Amino acid sequence: MASFFLQKGLVIQWRGETLEYVAQCTDELYFEEPATGRRETMREPEFWTNYQTGALTIVKAFSSPKQLLIPETPPQTAPTNLADVPERYQEDALRRRDFIDKLREAGITVGQKRLIAPEAKRIALALNDGLPTPSVSAICRWWRDYERNHYEVYALVSKNAHRKRPERMDADSERFLQDSIDSNYLSNTRPSARSSYQFYQTALTKENLKREGIRLPLLRLVSERTYYGRIDDRDKFDVLRCRYGLEEALKRFKMIEGHLPAKYPLDAVEIDHTPLNLFVIDDLAFLPLGRPWLTAIKDRFSKVLLGFYVSFQATGLASIFGAIKHSLHSHHMAYQHWKDLENPWPAHGRGALYVSDRGADFLSLRYRAAIASLGGKYEHCKRRTPWLKASIERFFLTLEQTFFESMPGKTFSCLRERGSYDSAKQAVIRFSTLIYLLHKWAVDHHNIARHSRTHASPLELWNEGIGMAPPPYPANVDELNIILGERHDGALSHEGVRFLGLNYADDALSDLRKHIGQGKRVDYAVCLEDLGHIHVKHPLTGAYLKVSCTRPDYASGLSLYQHKYLRQQARLTERESAQVDVLMQTRLTMASVIAEEVDRKANKTKVRLARIAGINSNAALEGKTQSITNPFAGQTLAAPPPPLQMHEAPITNTPRYSWGV
Repeated sequence: MASFFLQKGLVIQWRGETLEYVAQCTDELYFEEPATGRRETMREPEFWTNYQTGALTIVKAFSSPKQLLIPETPPQTAPTNLADVPERYQEDALRRRDFIDKLREAGITVGQKRLIAPEAKRIALALNDGLPTPSVSAICRWWRDYERNHYEVYALVSKNAHRKRPERMDADSERFLQDSIDSNYLSNTRPSARSSYQFYQTALTKENLKREGIRLPLLRLVSERTYYGRIDDRDKFDVLRCRYGLEEALKRFKMIEGHLPAKYPLDAVEIDHTPLNLFVIDDLAFLPLGRPWLTAIKDRFSKVLLGFYVSFQATGLASIFGAIKHSLHSHHMAYQHWKDLENPWPAHGRGALYVSDRGADFLSLRYRAAIASLGGKYEHCKRRTPWLKASIERFFLTLEQTFFESMPGKTFSCLRERGSYDSAKQAVIRFSTLIYLLHKWAVDHHNIARHSRTHASPLELWNEGIGMAPPPYPANVDELNIILGERHDGALSHEGVRFLGLNYADDALSDLRKHIGQGKRVDYAVCLEDLGHIHVKHPLTGAYLKVSCTRPDYASGLSLYQHKYLRQQARLTERESAQVDVLMQTRLTMASVIAEEVDRKANKTKVRLARIAGINSNAALEGKTQSITNPFAGQTLAAPPPPLQMHEAPITNTPRYSWGV
């Protein structure tokens, strides 16, 4: 390693200027700009601070009477650090230095060859390393190199340490060899190196026959070992990309450069889906429903869980929006249902950036528009790059290793691991119990578990971070339902707004129709969980009107999935309208059929029935006991059709006759 002395002739680079040291007075150092003679003063503590932090660098230069001469830095071809060479060359360089140092201690100079010879023998005997005594000429050569390089030990390293292998192949032979590797070995069929070499031999023999016929120089055949060496010299990323694809290469050579960026809570949140490795049973029928899906949202800064949604729908916007709703609202309802939750769960609010993968639901326009309407931004990771949302991926792994590890009904990733274990028969966890256990695990385990690296729990980091950046909350619940609802448009008629055979009308909508005219189209948002009302957008002011269904006995509490299912069972098309009483009768019939199927206790999962019943975590939080035995719980299953009577429509105020439409 090079050294410097704090004396005249020292040249430094500081603040973009080249300065020469000229004098010192007490603790003040004086530097001069050689071209102009301008002086700079620096206190000695400041000098050492700048030197240690890299703000000041030492320049190899010397002063002539007229100017400062800075030699050009030649390209570095040999290592300047002894640790950069193999160990055997390190030992050799240190042995050479021992000879030179002991000769200098004996008062011998480099030119006294007659004195060097006997002293070198005594030094070799004292070292007793079993190596022969070097010749006098070799010692003198080392010594001169040592002096020429200002007694830097790297000057004593043998030239063999950084010797390059000479190229013995002509350009044509080398080019043919590299082309053979490209066409044979770097293939997505992944041939072995041995078979690739055999193709190379055959192709080179044919090429040399052609060259011999036209009297061209023959190509040189390399050995199999040399061929393998050329493959090993190739860029490893390119080899993996050609043989296994770009995604596998990115995955294999990924590098996490520190933590993913997040400066405060909710600065970035990560969202993803996963199937739960657990069979759950119905709350009332005690029949296996299957494996539910979990959609979770996690804060990247604090690693705290913000919210989740569990249902039997395999991903989709309904699951995403259900999880977002859970993460935006306070978690106080959980403490009202389950009194034994010990630790607080204050983490909720809107994220500034929502990070997800590139699933179709996350790429959809409706998801992107909803995130933008909430006031956030979205980011989609590249395909097959789970490390770009490592927090949520780690959360799923932690859930698997701690929550499901010994739970009855657990599933396994492959048949070999499962053995004779029957997950469906061993399932004893009810769905409502699963939701309780997930809350208990999140509140009293995950959010308070200390991280091995930061030695702080997610809850502590959250409470500390919200002091500098308070979390934003949604100001209006109805507006949240509008943003996350399904958007449609339709004509405003004397029946109000019609959606899938249901009419929505009230006095406010009647006034709107009088103002904008007959047949005008309006935009409206439909709540996926409750068709009892819709939100109609005022085309002039942009405000939304909450309009109830004219048949609340059917639509109130009915989900969009249930309504579409009933229409399908009634064999209704999208354009076909029918009496709501027909759908109500269909609902009664379907409830009876489902009850009969449950009574048969068929040994199969009931995932579709669970979806029809609307079994999900948000409904469980609201205190609803949902079961496949009564998929339309809380709704009017049967009602006698109203008698033929005259009444006034709420929009037109015009008498008309109907049969329960």
